[in-house]
Amino acid sequence: MDTTGSINAAACDTIENDEGLDEVLDDSEEKELVTDSCSTKVLDITEEPRDRYNVVYFLFYLFGITSLVPWNFLITANDYWMYKFRDTTPKNLTVLEVTKTQFQAEFTSYLNVATAIPNLIFLILNFLYGHLVSVKSRLQGSLVVVTLCFLLTTSLVQVDTDEWQNTFFIITMVTVVVVTAASAIFIGGIVGIASRFSKEYMGAIVSGQSLGGIIAAVAQIISLAFNMSPLHSALIYFAIADIMVISSLISYVLLYKIDFFTYHILRGSGGIASNRHREVSITLILKKVWVYAFSIFAVFGISMCVYPAVTVLVQSHPVTKGTIWNTKFFVPVVNYLIFNCGDYAGRLVAGFLLRPTNQWLIAGASVLRIIGVPMLMLCNAQPRSHLPVIFLWDWEYIIIMIVFAFTNGYLTNIVMINSTRVVDVHEQEKASSVIVTMLSVGLTVGAAVGMLLVRLL
Repeated sequence: MDTTGSINAAACDTIENDEGLDEVLDDSEEKELVTDSCSTKVLDITEEPRDRYNVVYFLFYLFGITSLVPWNFLITANDYWMYKFRDTTPKNLTVLEVTKTQFQAEFTSYLNVATAIPNLIFLILNFLYGHLVSVKSRLQGSLVVVTLCFLLTTSLVQVDTDEWQNTFFIITMVTVVVVTAASAIFIGGIVGIASRFSKEYMGAIVSGQSLGGIIAAVAQIISLAFNMSPLHSALIYFAIADIMVISSLISYVLLYKIDFFTYHILRGSGGIASNRHREVSITLILKKVWVYAFSIFAVFGISMCVYPAVTVLVQSHPVTKGTIWNTKFFVPVVNYLIFNCGDYAGRLVAGFLLRPTNQWLIAGASVLRIIGVPMLMLCNAQPRSHLPVIFLWDWEYIIIMIVFAFTNGYLTNIVMINSTRVVDVHEQEKASSVIVTMLSVGLTVGAAVGMLLVRLL
């Protein structure tokens, strides 16, 4: 029996009846695709198209990178923010000790909150009302907003803000809120799309997010290696982010020209559209995935408690004082590059190992990571006035950071992949949205706790 042919005929017949179209396809994106596809070969093929040269897979990787470009590039540009918020009052030349201003010490914590809260709010809004706007419009629109915000951030690099640091801080926070809201819409949409493909494509999104952090860290380290000023370094740094976002916007538009992509968008992951759009019970989905939802909440809540609000304050061992490692490369290399490499390695290993599979073991391992919070707080984070420094040496801090980062990436991929395996095909998209939303809840709670932990040092 030619099942695909029956699907094609039914789809094309449905288009002739607008009311029938609404009954079969409740997603405006799919209505548009079906309408456009009736005169193309997508609805005439008898077997699933191939992802030639893995183009769609690599584009998903790019989208994963882009989804966290705002976070990775804004949080990694620590040297730039420290320069912008430095103490500009005249100093006694005999005073050699340089202390951080309040803005410098707490900027990362404020940045965490400014990204976590709007991220959570707009992920929830996307989950509840996203179906009212086509996926294509949501994702393209969000990428346009991210591009405009980053262009504004880039334009302010060469502007002298020393006399109006408070205003610059407010402008920066507002920009961060807007760009985070747009990114949340993009993440919610692209994860929902990835759930319609095989697990490798979800893995590409998740791994791409971590790879974006590595790219950001490497870009910063290279700019520092060329002894550029913080301003020139940031200008090149943010320009790279602009190029990546614009590339994703162009790529997403072209993605709809690929038969493999439109085939899966129309039919879902292995099933016809009408099957995937059976009535979805949110309560039933929550019953199936609540343990995974808790796990992802724990993973990112625990990570955000200390990274990067506390870890960005960690300094190299006093014996390295005055060296280029201490003054320039320690924070970019250890706090950003090593963390993101560890996180990426964890996600890659989880992609082919997928152990454990028992949801309770995964939840237990997620909670166990809380051990890393006091260990990182007892590293050489400065300034501090309450807690002692136990792990003073660089190698101790690096080992703790690697383990903390690897488990973050490993458990993230385990949860993202396994959570879609415990629900039916037509429930996978909503299940993925639940997991992403709980991830954001973890980020928000962790960011709030992180602000408290900085003051407890």
